[in-house]
Amino acid sequence: ISPSRISTRFTTFTVPRILDVTQPRPNLLVSIVTRVVVCGVVLGVGILVAVVLTATGPTAARVEGGVAAAKIRVLRVPSIPVARRWTGYGTIRSLDAATIPSEVVSTVESIPGDIEAGVAVEAGRLIAKLRPFDFLEQLSVIDEQLAEVDAEIDRLKTESEILVRRREIVERELEIISEDLDRVRSAADRGAAVDREVDSAEQRLLVARRAVVGLDELASLLPVRRSAADARREGLLASRRLAEEQVERCTVVAPFDGVLSDLVVGVGEQVAVGSPIARIIGPERLELALRIPASCRGRVVPGDRVVVRRTVTADPIEAVIARVSPIDDAATRTMTVYVEIDGRDGRIVPGLFVSGTVHEADRRVRSVVPRRSIRHQRVQLVEDERIRSVPVEPLFGFDDPVAGSGLDDRQWMVLAEPLPEGARIVIDASRSLPEGILVESRVVGETSDAGETGR
Repeated sequence: ISPSRISTRFTTFTVPRILDVTQPRPNLLVSIVTRVVVCGVVLGVGILVAVVLTATGPTAARVEGGVAAAKIRVLRVPSIPVARRWTGYGTIRSLDAATIPSEVVSTVESIPGDIEAGVAVEAGRLIAKLRPFDFLEQLSVIDEQLAEVDAEIDRLKTESEILVRRREIVERELEIISEDLDRVRSAADRGAAVDREVDSAEQRLLVARRAVVGLDELASLLPVRRSAADARREGLLASRRLAEEQVERCTVVAPFDGVLSDLVVGVGEQVAVGSPIARIIGPERLELALRIPASCRGRVVPGDRVVVRRTVTADPIEAVIARVSPIDDAATRTMTVYVEIDGRDGRIVPGLFVSGTVHEADRRVRSVVPRRSIRHQRVQLVEDERIRSVPVEPLFGFDDPVAGSGLDDRQWMVLAEPLPEGARIVIDASRSLPEGILVESRVVGETSDAGETGR
């Protein structure tokens, strides 16, 4: 193909026609106008319908007359003699509790098979047996030393007897020598003896006297030696008693009747002096260390009634205060009273955390109201069938029904200041009643409507 033909073919392509966007389309303006007109018509119709409905709607009928009074239940506030109550908390512990320690350094040799935690034991029952070999050997050594001391004492007795006989002989010999000296001197005076014979006789007399002095010295030392031997014997006897006691201490027994709460050691374990072996408690005599506010000091005394509760729903346990601690806890601002409890029924066990309410012996007449009638430290009085809200100061609460109140409520509050005599209060303060509103009151317990009583 020749170049001239190629150029001819490319020249035959045409460029598409470009529209002029600057010129408006003829139908766009008509469309905009049409839409505006339609929207205006729709809005106008809606407004017209609303006006027609409002104009033709029914008018609410007016009822002429006064406002109806609200019907409420009220309570005539009872004033009853009530004792001040103080609530506290504490932990039960056993008065008969002991941690049995090891009194010797030894190894646990055996433990009876039926000795486990929770087993009831009697006083003197075997808990564990420690290895007594070392102390038995000490006993053997002490017995040998005692035999040696006893032999020495016997020897001293024999020496004392021999010294007595020897002294008798020496005294007789001294008498003979003295008589012989006298004869020699008499002979010398007569010229029948020379001076050498006199000196020889005197020398024999001195020897005899020296023998007497020696025997007296030995005799005087015998009591000292006997006293030393007796002292050694007493010391050995004391050591023997201690060794026997150590052997007995290898047998660990229960100190009193109770329940084994914990067995600390096992067979083969090494124990030192003071190491715990077992813990035993007596579950019958229990004590509660009850912490109550320190502000009641001087008002709470031994003998005051205490109501102990394990849980909210559990039956209360009656008890009395046995002792009062003489000091207060500055950190918690509490004082401690000790309450003795009989634990034979099994309802209370050592270690249980309980609450207790102390009732003072002094009873005073105070105003009491249901707990639910107080709201924001205020109660609503009904005076001349109108509501008046007054502030109150709750002193303490109690969970017992109030006889003659007409209510079955068990939660009541004692007020610090009494309410007016015969005052009526709204029972349920959950209902908001404006101050001064007119009400129609029904006194619980005084109305013929049985449905109002006790609710």
